[in-house]
Amino acid sequence: MLLGASRADAEAGHLLDRLTPEVMAIVWPGAEKLGLEEGKPPAVAVYRDGKIAGYVFSTLDVVDEPGFSGIPFDVIAGVDLTGHIRGAKVIFHREPHVYQDEIRQPQLDTFLARTAGMALQGGNSGALPPDYVDGATVTARVMRDAVFDSARLVLIGRGLIKAKVLGPAVDVDGFTQMSWDDLLAEGSIVHKVITNNDVAAALSKAKVAGAKLDVPLSDSNNTYIDIYTGLATPASIGKNVLGSEYPDYFGPRGKSMVFVAWKIFVASKGRYDFVDDFFVGTSRFDRLRVVQGNQAYQFTNSQYQWISTGGHDGIRALDHAAVFTLPANARFDPLKPWRLELLVNGQTTAGAPISLAFPVDYQLPASHILRPPAPPAPAWIKAWDDSRTNVVIEAALLALLTLILAVQTKLAQSRRAHRIVRNSFLIFVVVWEGWIAGGQLSILNVINYMEAPFRHFEFGFYLAEPLMVMIVIYTAISLVLLGRGVFCGWLCPFGALQELLAQLSRFIGLPQWNPPESVQKYLWLGKYVSAALVLGLAALSIDMGSRVAEVEPFNTAITSHFTRAWPYVFYACALLTIGLFTERAYCRFLCPLGGVLALADRLHLVDLLKRRPQCGSPCHLCENSCPVKAISVTGKIKMAECFQCLDCQVNYFDDHRCPPLAAIRKRAQRARSQTARVPAS
Repeated sequence: MLLGASRADAEAGHLLDRLTPEVMAIVWPGAEKLGLEEGKPPAVAVYRDGKIAGYVFSTLDVVDEPGFSGIPFDVIAGVDLTGHIRGAKVIFHREPHVYQDEIRQPQLDTFLARTAGMALQGGNSGALPPDYVDGATVTARVMRDAVFDSARLVLIGRGLIKAKVLGPAVDVDGFTQMSWDDLLAEGSIVHKVITNNDVAAALSKAKVAGAKLDVPLSDSNNTYIDIYTGLATPASIGKNVLGSEYPDYFGPRGKSMVFVAWKIFVASKGRYDFVDDFFVGTSRFDRLRVVQGNQAYQFTNSQYQWISTGGHDGIRALDHAAVFTLPANARFDPLKPWRLELLVNGQTTAGAPISLAFPVDYQLPASHILRPPAPPAPAWIKAWDDSRTNVVIEAALLALLTLILAVQTKLAQSRRAHRIVRNSFLIFVVVWEGWIAGGQLSILNVINYMEAPFRHFEFGFYLAEPLMVMIVIYTAISLVLLGRGVFCGWLCPFGALQELLAQLSRFIGLPQWNPPESVQKYLWLGKYVSAALVLGLAALSIDMGSRVAEVEPFNTAITSHFTRAWPYVFYACALLTIGLFTERAYCRFLCPLGGVLALADRLHLVDLLKRRPQCGSPCHLCENSCPVKAISVTGKIKMAECFQCLDCQVNYFDDHRCPPLAAIRKRAQRARSQTARVPAS
């Protein structure tokens, strides 16, 4: 299996070498024989009962799609001749949240295997959602899309399905049974009634008095002509209008047709016949023309085909009918509006010819137009759409945290309110943010964001995980404004879990130990060394970076819910156990993500945590009570090591614990007491 192999082992080509019995059992169970790797794009024919039943292909050979890591993956899949996937299996990838993961890798295998039976044309209501692969929805979605895109290209390349329409085009071959009235109702056939009065009004407007028309007007106000027209070329119009005689007008239509003739049918009833009774030989039809833009088309006998009338319905029930063919070199666009102009001809009293034009406007209905399918939404848009609920909850959570930070001075004035708000927030972060939504920011996210521009940069790459995007943006802004502690102290699920367990340990009386400041300053370096090691090895090799990133227990304790192999579970539990005796020991001394954020903390602009001149000399209350020892003996808060838990701020406003405030309170009490003892004069 290539999952543990090097990138070179999965280079494009040599697909047959990768089609092991284990792979074939998933991508095409029951295959009897395989052909050669051939064609464009390359694929291997699969035989059943001596005939080609479909093809097996590799996404690496066809679309070469990169994954979340920026490295192209290799998914082998099969597609039958009807356009249904037979199975799919990934045999090479370097996806950081899945690679060598005992939980997610089987989930990804199941997710891809369940593409079996899915159709390329959609309608796959039973498909597994991408978030089935816990914490790796982008990887799952991109791999499945690559399978479908590759299958479609394989079938198109072999003429089994049509390529997507690149632009709007007339649907020449598509057919839907429709009646004459249906065609009239949707505008596929248009008609216009021209009365004797209409013609008389046109003569008057043209200031032609006493004209002699080829077909004189009658005395009564009856119909001069009721004319019908439409584009006959689309089968859904032409076949329904012409019926069984349709092939006589168009001839056989096969795949070899290069030119499509644009034909227009015209029919009428009434006194006026659009075909001149005196029409002969090669002369032009002078009673109608087709106009589009500044182009006018008139027809000759070679472009005319008579339609028999005298029937009971449809075009056969009219008096006159014909099909006219536009010349092959005509710059006629059937997708644009055009009009049929009926020409009523005659002579003035002086013998000069006159011609009155009555337009019948036509626009081919949208039902007869093929349009390219809307381009699929980018993967990041799908991800955000699928995560609407989580996005709303995350936005509310971040808004609440912003409010807490904005009113922290007021909140810190009540020890009880502070403890309720903070613990409730931390519990929600652990349970929902971490265990349910999988919003655990990791050093792997930092690696991916740093490497993406150098591998396969796409803007959408940075937006592919909605919760991570929101957390990263919020963390970046809060890091610049307030420092590392906003994320590490409030939004990190593993950090929140450590703090809650530490509170429990103190409640039950477990002994607490913190190294002296002289030792702690060296232990703090551990997270910077850890960060340098992970980032350095990741720059050399994504494989090594992924392995050494296991120094983070997040994948085990948060994302995988402690369901990984025992060494990982033991490691995570050991760190949590240490945290029972030294609060947030991992965050303070080992976390590579914490190291990166602590380095950037030097840039923060605002210090909201309040201090007094007495802090550090003579008062050491906050220094001694800080659970993570982020306050030096001088009383200064080391913001790069502070988790902004606000415990020191609670002490700052507590006039029973803060010595300067306590002294002020006692003086005030003594003054009130002395005032109360002075007798009134």
